[in-house]
Amino acid sequence: MIRRRSRQIGIAAVALAFAVVSGCGQKPGVSGLYAGPNGPSGQGTAAGALGGVGTDGQPVDPGALDTGAQGVGAGAGTDAAGPGTGTGTGTGGTGDRGGSGGGTSGPVPPGIGDATPLKPGEPIKIGVHAPVTGAAAVPQNSIERAVGVYADYINKKGGINGRKLQVKLENDNFDPSTAVSKCKSFIEQKYFLVIGSAGADQIDACARYANSRQWPYISGGVHESNPRLGSLNALRTYFAAYLTYEQQAPMITREMRAAFSGQKVGLIVAENDNLDNYAKIQGNSLKQAFGTKLVLNDRAPKKIQSEAASIAAKICNSGAKAVVWNASPGGLVNVSKALTCSVKFYGPGNTSGLNLVATGGCPQINGARFFSSFPQLDRIDAIDPEFRKAYKAKNGGADPDDIAINAWGLEKLVGQMLQAAGKNLSHRTFMATLNSGKTFDSGVFPSAKFAPNKKFGGSAMYLLEADCGSRQYKTRPGRYKQ
Repeated sequence: MIRRRSRQIGIAAVALAFAVVSGCGQKPGVSGLYAGPNGPSGQGTAAGALGGVGTDGQPVDPGALDTGAQGVGAGAGTDAAGPGTGTGTGTGGTGDRGGSGGGTSGPVPPGIGDATPLKPGEPIKIGVHAPVTGAAAVPQNSIERAVGVYADYINKKGGINGRKLQVKLENDNFDPSTAVSKCKSFIEQKYFLVIGSAGADQIDACARYANSRQWPYISGGVHESNPRLGSLNALRTYFAAYLTYEQQAPMITREMRAAFSGQKVGLIVAENDNLDNYAKIQGNSLKQAFGTKLVLNDRAPKKIQSEAASIAAKICNSGAKAVVWNASPGGLVNVSKALTCSVKFYGPGNTSGLNLVATGGCPQINGARFFSSFPQLDRIDAIDPEFRKAYKAKNGGADPDDIAINAWGLEKLVGQMLQAAGKNLSHRTFMATLNSGKTFDSGVFPSAKFAPNKKFGGSAMYLLEADCGSRQYKTRPGRYKQ
């Protein structure tokens, strides 16, 4: 072991799910990747302290998750709502890509969510919680510019079934208890649904709270279970829009074996109980493929910046030529800078495949490959030519970054879900639509398909490769499936 810490909730490998990414900080630029206000991992509160959710994912007491911290991290949110009238839809996505496979829709469980429909003409309000501060640095204006681009775009076309979208961003400070207080506030203000943008621990905590209130909650794919709280798949109101870490594990092994068969490899996973299951599955997958050539299988401490040199030394001393990395992207930059050997990094999406990481980690991470739910800037114009135009229209002609692609893709996917739920929109009709087995495809994210017993709805990922000549990630051809 590099160093075994008490298993408190804190960020590990953060899943980028919506408008932002795993590392967000107060200072613009890459320099903040090396140390945030609380270090790259944040501080966070143990998930067990939140209470109120049993191992089956169901609430023990609907009010038990109220942390009483409504005022924590309070501040003005970013509200993106476009004016105008009309009835157009234009949600995009052709629906021609395959679903994720496995599982059938089955009967839709009755009584999930409130059956009361929105009033005629009432806007659809979506709350987003994101680590605007408290994590590794992503420029704050990048997040704020990204949220609501699709909402503005679709509102100009008449909205969703004649309803306008309103998207509001709140800062969860990379802290689970603060994130729960933000989710609680959104629910009390009757936001139609809540989206978890980034941070496995924040997403886990808010998903369980939203389930206790029978409120729809959507995030990207993060971990699948917590050893003390049970599987996220058991939550009736939770939906993960792309592949989980566990689902990506065999894909990572396959890519590494193609390039490094017969050579030494390693695995580094953040010391975080939300990642215990992934660490086990990825480790077993690598061991099956590489046998005794798996020479490093370790966990990285939460305060990784202070131990970057020792982690780098352990990697080099092991002789590993390729290492799976699932810890903070800021930690990846720190460790890569301390390497005295040549190593290729691989890992699950989304945050280590950001251009901020390429800028900070190059030239040491040249050739690194990380999965992502969205394509990089080199491919987005061909995949969705409306994105760049919509971003510039909302942001005074500024060019988008890769964070904005993720926001656009997930907002567009959610818009397609809302469109499919029809004009008589309620929580019950919305979640019944998601559970129906219908395939949703934004054209940006790979398609997603859910069922009552299948809340991890992703079907595929993009594969990104660090190009240190341009200090950016490039999108490899095609989409990669399990």
